[in-house]
Amino acid sequence: MTASEARAESRDGRGFTFRAGATYGIGPGDMVVVDAGDGLRVLGQVVDVTGDDDSSGVDSTIGSGVVIGSLDADGALQRRERPAFHHAALTPASTDDLAGLDGPAAATMTIGEWRTGEVGADANLRANGFNRHTFLCGQSGSGKTYALGVLLERLLLKTDLRMAVFDPNADFVHLGRTLPGVSAHDAQRIADRRVRVLRSDSARTEHDEPLRLRFRSMARAAQAAVLRLDPIRDQAEYNAFIRMVATLGSVELVPLVAQLRQGDDADQRLGRRIENLGLDAWEVWARDLPSAADIVTSAQGVTVMDLGGFHHPLESTSAALEVIDELWAQRDRRVPTLLVIDEAHNLCAADPGNPVAQFLLDRIIQIAAEGRKYGLWLLLSSQRPSKIHPQILSQCDNLMLMRMNSPDDIIELARSFGFAPASMLRSSTGFLQGEALLAGGFAPVPMFVKMRSRLTREGGSDVPVPLVDAPAR
Repeated sequence: MTASEARAESRDGRGFTFRAGATYGIGPGDMVVVDAGDGLRVLGQVVDVTGDDDSSGVDSTIGSGVVIGSLDADGALQRRERPAFHHAALTPASTDDLAGLDGPAAATMTIGEWRTGEVGADANLRANGFNRHTFLCGQSGSGKTYALGVLLERLLLKTDLRMAVFDPNADFVHLGRTLPGVSAHDAQRIADRRVRVLRSDSARTEHDEPLRLRFRSMARAAQAAVLRLDPIRDQAEYNAFIRMVATLGSVELVPLVAQLRQGDDADQRLGRRIENLGLDAWEVWARDLPSAADIVTSAQGVTVMDLGGFHHPLESTSAALEVIDELWAQRDRRVPTLLVIDEAHNLCAADPGNPVAQFLLDRIIQIAAEGRKYGLWLLLSSQRPSKIHPQILSQCDNLMLMRMNSPDDIIELARSFGFAPASMLRSSTGFLQGEALLAGGFAPVPMFVKMRSRLTREGGSDVPVPLVDAPAR
């Protein structure tokens, strides 16, 4: 074997091992073609590579991979045909060889460029692969928010999914407005999706709608969480609350306080609780306006909820709770819905700090475990996997990984996402901004990708450091 040759063998047609000359230039994630004999060509992917000296003393590379399928005479991929082979020639896959991985064009989303060896190809995700939960992870500065925007734009173009976007930093408030130069077809398609943006009064512009919450439409347990009432610890006040609701029927919280002041001791204590917590001063109450839950569930549209700008942090958490709880309550309608949670550690924290956050977490855990059969799917984005509750993370079948420097995080990801080769996960420490590893049901194979340009304007960006001009010399 010369320094530029490679040979492979497979005993079972599923995995293969290979040895290549030192100058062959092959690495984890690279796609290869094996000449299995009798005109049969096999498409495979390298998953692990190590250096070694062969028996002749010449530096060489050994490694292993997985067989994807056989390529027929027309280049079509036959995934069920995986023959065994021995001492077969292995060569890098060409762009034409990779074309067989994609399904119908209508079902694919081009999100960037795929690099395999020296070959570049479109990085196409399967649009129907989002019928499972997805985790997007990357440290600060990796391009995570930008990449999430690319995903959302492609989902707008290629699907009719109902989407509820929980946006803590106003990064996606311009999702419905395309940039100059975008094709007329894409611009019209995004405009037709009629993205609605809900924001607090302090952040709202003329294009936005109020982000509101309706107390009376919340489930009883959710109402109690907002009031921080425990049915055992706060027996008297909890009983006063359920008696008041039974007497008055559907109630709004602010008018309820006036009623409670006229009641018995338990009623008055409940009224003081509402006032002491400052709930009667919350801006988020809907009153005569539609609530966020009304808007999200009323049509098969796209709603971006900017969760910032409220005086009390629990206002936005409570609004998110009403939306997610109502989507779960209506789950039997089976409307395909993607719940996009950016900075997901805010709503999916492993250790929530208050009853509202705990109730919301419990509901998201339930959706993670059972939502797929009802058409409720999660797309979560966060800087670190350890910040996400493990019962949610373990249910994610798609991974989009950007730059990660922490070895502990990579080990955690390897445990949670066994379908992503460990060697490719480790490569994330060297990613440049905008580079990602995609693996899972939405990708034809694990792939290294450079994200494409955005079609819509980013809502937020880093604040630059003001620099002093260098003095002339």
